[in-house]
Amino acid sequence: MNINKLAQKTYYKFSFVEGNQHIANEYALKCILRIIEAFNVKDVLEIGIGIGCIADTVLEYSQNIKYTATEANEFCLNAIKENVSQIKRVELYSNLAEIPEDIFFDLIIIDGTDESLGKLKRLCKNETIIFLEGGRPIQVQILRSFFLKAFYTQMISYNKNPNYGPFSSEDWCGGGQLIFPNPNFKMKFFYWKERIATYIKRKYRKKK
Repeated sequence: MNINKLAQKTYYKFSFVEGNQHIANEYALKCILRIIEAFNVKDVLEIGIGIGCIADTVLEYSQNIKYTATEANEFCLNAIKENVSQIKRVELYSNLAEIPEDIFFDLIIIDGTDESLGKLKRLCKNETIIFLEGGRPIQVQILRSFFLKAFYTQMISYNKNPNYGPFSSEDWCGGGQLIFPNPNFKMKFFYWKERIATYIKRKYRKKK
């Protein structure tokens, strides 16, 4: 399935389940799938799986991805059993501190809080990518202090939120924050394309 259609399908599905007020926005799902496709991601860590919107999207996209996640909230832990069709493929931990030190990830998605965020650096490969759903300025600041040579940019949309779901259709559909801790040439190229696209989209939004 086309990644845009898959993101739309999953967002629509999760727009009508209990706890939907904290799901990832539709454009963030598209961004995550674009990153996975562009960099052939195989190992994913999601910090704060919540009710499973991102996990369900990624697991449906590829049967070859190994998915690890953290979550401590009892409501969410019960919800993902119903919401994530391939939940058996998810390796769950309560927090980052519980993840074994010999496990590393291609993509780390931050979709929640974790007091042990300082332990994230040890889970990174040399070419790990970090994506933060939504704004999360404090977490962005912390991570950029860990990775002083990182390339960072926002990923934003031209579109407003759909007229269904938990977010107002009067507001711009968000996206996320992209960090390349140790960017190689391919990552730098991707970064500059997103940087330019973000600049153009901001100009477009102001006109609207």
